[in-house]
Amino acid sequence: MKKKALAAAGIFIAVMVSMFALNTYGSNEIIRVGLKACENITQTQIGGQTVMTGCSSGNKFTEIEYMDLSGGASVSKSYSYYIAVGGSFPSYSAAKAYAGGLNGYNAIPAFKGGGLWSVYIGPYESSERASQAHNNYPYESVVCAPSSNTVYLNGSGERMIYDSPGGNFAFAGDTLTNINGRTYRGYIELYPTASGFSAVNVIGLESYLQGVVPSEVPSSWNSEALKAQACAARTYTLHMLEASDKSLGYDICDTTHCQAYNGAGEEAESTNNAVSSTTGVIITYDGSPIDAVYCASAGGVTDDGAAVWGTDTPYLKSVKEIDGTAVYEWSRTYTFQQLKQLIAANGAQIGKLVYIDVSRSENGRIHSMTFYGESSSYTVEGEKVRTFFSSGEGGSLESRVFDISFDHSGGEGFSLVINGKGWGHGLGLSQYGANSMAQAGYTYDQILKHYYTGVEISGS
Repeated sequence: MKKKALAAAGIFIAVMVSMFALNTYGSNEIIRVGLKACENITQTQIGGQTVMTGCSSGNKFTEIEYMDLSGGASVSKSYSYYIAVGGSFPSYSAAKAYAGGLNGYNAIPAFKGGGLWSVYIGPYESSERASQAHNNYPYESVVCAPSSNTVYLNGSGERMIYDSPGGNFAFAGDTLTNINGRTYRGYIELYPTASGFSAVNVIGLESYLQGVVPSEVPSSWNSEALKAQACAARTYTLHMLEASDKSLGYDICDTTHCQAYNGAGEEAESTNNAVSSTTGVIITYDGSPIDAVYCASAGGVTDDGAAVWGTDTPYLKSVKEIDGTAVYEWSRTYTFQQLKQLIAANGAQIGKLVYIDVSRSENGRIHSMTFYGESSSYTVEGEKVRTFFSSGEGGSLESRVFDISFDHSGGEGFSLVINGKGWGHGLGLSQYGANSMAQAGYTYDQILKHYYTGVEISGS
């Protein structure tokens, strides 16, 4: 076990050195990625593997103990009381040996921080029960209350309680780390929340991008489009490091609310090459990384920042896509009754719906939509045109590039028919547009300069 642990620790250290290696602009950044499927939970699963448990503080991983969890394990937020027995121990193996000798007691090694271990007996659901057990225990013992970061790791062959005030419980596999059926580079930190904990993947920027690019676009796309996506994602991430709400415990989430990230399981040779061949390359305006937002499909023309978010951003201007760009098309139909429900869900009282009108911006996107009723009207503008439909079947509209028509053939009132193009807010890089440009012979930097006005490609 000792020899195996040392070998594993060597592998782990090599992984960490690689993770924190310095390259060019921004590539030495450490990213904290919130895993939404493991947010505000009380328990999660570690896939069958060997892991190095650790203490995470300020993005620094301090090793605790190498453990064989090949049979799988669960990690739970602990709200229980315990009694600590046997004093302090210098290692996990010493605490485990002492716990194994306490026949008739549920004794578990507990990490207390500073390299010291204890042995806990329990759990007890209240301080009263723990105090009673403490009084009945024949040897010296101390009652221990749970803290905000106390967790219980329970594997088929190994188990421990983490009860250290010096940081949060963390773990990493020899190569990749498995949690809830997905694999990740870097390590996983369990960040305490009011209702439990959230899993955060702490990872180097370039390794993170290896999971982002294939999660955002097909790995079979043209290599120049993949490079453009890598640069946009890298720049967007660096911008988020400055803008994110640090109280959440992470810099960026793993869903399309930020940018999609499905971990190492999505990686492909083509997308890894796109990341490595553009290492450190970012998009700048006036020398600073831009807010490199992007969408799936612009529907033929991108939007202006002021029209979407009410902010005039110099590099987010409306541009036409090149001829032959693949366009995502979609259609929705809403009955008269469904429209009444949508209007009510948005808090409007306009009486019986009579008519709907739209106005367009110069680039052809719907700028506003007005619902006229017998008593008043209700208008939505900008991105609210899309989100107005969020409570209905299908959710928010795919984009604001659409035409409307009315079908009066079905009973009461009319049906609204929407035929649209594009997918997403329409700002910045269009992913489908980028691939069409790449297929037409444009390079990744030309693609980026087309979609982001007046920018420079830095670090290349």
